[in-house]
Amino acid sequence: MRRKKMVVRGGAAVLAVAVAACLAGCSNPLSAIEASLSSPSIAEARGKQMQAAAPAVTTPTIIKNGTLTVGLDTSSSAPMCITGSDGTFQGYDVDMAYAIADQLGLTVEFVGVSGASSALGQTCDIVMDASSNASGSVTVVGAYAEDAVGFFHKGGEGTVDKGSVMGKTIGVQDGSVSQQLLKRSDLEARQESFTNLNDAFDALEQGIVDYVLCDAFSGAYLQAAYSDISFCGSIDVPSSVGVGVAAANTELQNAVQQAVDKVCTNGVSDIIRAKWLGGMGAISDSSQISGISISAGTVAGSSETTETSDGASGVQDGSTAGANAADVG
Repeated sequence: MRRKKMVVRGGAAVLAVAVAACLAGCSNPLSAIEASLSSPSIAEARGKQMQAAAPAVTTPTIIKNGTLTVGLDTSSSAPMCITGSDGTFQGYDVDMAYAIADQLGLTVEFVGVSGASSALGQTCDIVMDASSNASGSVTVVGAYAEDAVGFFHKGGEGTVDKGSVMGKTIGVQDGSVSQQLLKRSDLEARQESFTNLNDAFDALEQGIVDYVLCDAFSGAYLQAAYSDISFCGSIDVPSSVGVGVAAANTELQNAVQQAVDKVCTNGVSDIIRAKWLGGMGAISDSSQISGISISAGTVAGSSETTETSDGASGVQDGSTAGANAADVG
């Protein structure tokens, strides 16, 4: 079930606000940002450099010469992939795909996919937001995001201890992965359920709940609307999210790996994170709150979403692998 609700991002970092328009649909995010902050000659020089660069891969390594055809899981929610009412795409995955294509000297075309195995090499060259549990026909390269269910609180970013969460009131989205994990944990916390994450974060801001537990990236997307809310640790072990490539296509695997490495070291990845995650830092093993025990059991997926005012898919809770990642099974 979808619920229409405005997703407000007014508290995002100044940098994210300044570059939001530049990144959306731009084939070279870094060039666009420099063009907005510096003289036109810098953008012109980068534009000429892109035009002069030979594509890193051609057919049959990719489906169409000069173009990287990117598969997106259109059932994903903000911030990974948002489908507008006019059918256009935006989101973390979209901006990362543009940046990867720039490094390969290619333009971008997007297609919706429901499964990587059947799509790769047929309707698309790569699939974004692929989790590490890929099937044998899919190889995941170039980790560029993290999958974790995290706690958010009023306070600075960091990792709290188990005692800080034990017995507190924790807001979760009803029917979500996060709710199931909390029920199976030994935190002995009071659970407050909400129909969507927007309401849960509003309750956190008002002091009705002490924490919100949700997909870390969805939470980071919403926290940008508040100056005093931040990520404070994950309940599970974070895992990496990367780019799915056909297992037999080793040339494209190598090229994409190098492109992602470049994007993650030249500052473009930091800009994309600032735009979509409000500046939340990378999530690693050290981000997990130690000592929390979770009993074995089946984790159900999310059943609720929100929508932005333009009809685009909004925030859906759950782990990235469950709610946002492409099916690579």
